[in-house]
Amino acid sequence: MEKKQVNELTLTNCLIVDDDKFSRTFIKSALSLIGIKNVKEASSAKEGIEILKEYGIDLVILDQVMPDQDGIEFVQEVKRLPNKSLKDLIIIMVTVDTQEKTVLKAKELGIKEYLVKPISPNALKSRIEDALNLKKE
Repeated sequence: MEKKQVNELTLTNCLIVDDDKFSRTFIKSALSLIGIKNVKEASSAKEGIEILKEYGIDLVILDQVMPDQDGIEFVQEVKRLPNKSLKDLIIIMVTVDTQEKTVLKAKELGIKEYLVKPISPNALKSRIEDALNLKKE
């Protein structure tokens, strides 16, 4: 992905994949506060995969702990999809899972940032800017 300016956050297409409705609502509100308005939501990894296949998504905010398929399994499935544009998909993990093996596996899979819940909108903004290589103004 080419570098964007901070004011281009409004052009970012984001997908939130989290089984918890409250978490999705909170993250969507936080994204709106920092300027990201184009947001899709998925309540399961399977639904998230379908959205990725259908829409041009730049950024995924992903929960690790989900009942049917966890975040790591979701990323592994995304990496197997034939769509070349998904190979450079930016993923930020937002989760309660702090196990070292999970964090290391996430890094190995190319997950750009790893935030532990609960999160603040400012922390999320900072991690998104870092992940998207945005210039700080």
